[in-house]
Amino acid sequence: MRYIKMSQIEQNIDKNRKKVNERIHSRKAQQPQVKKIKRRSADERRALTAVAKASVDRAKKEDKMKMIGKRRMYYDPSE
Repeated sequence: MRYIKMSQIEQNIDKNRKKVNERIHSRKAQQPQVKKIKRRSADERRALTAVAKASVDRAKKEDKMKMIGKRRMYYDPSE
């Protein structure tokens, strides 16, 4: 069985890090990132909007959500 010291491993990593990073970046540059987007149906959008509005209204009634500006809110989930 072959034994390797930690210092040898670290030296090997330091020696090869630049080449490996260059190979990784060149592969990423060649292959554009593909974004998979699932379009939501109109019914699903309406349902999610209703759920979100109900959640915000409930938080406002329970004084967990406060307006701290014209377009900014503060939500305190701890109460």
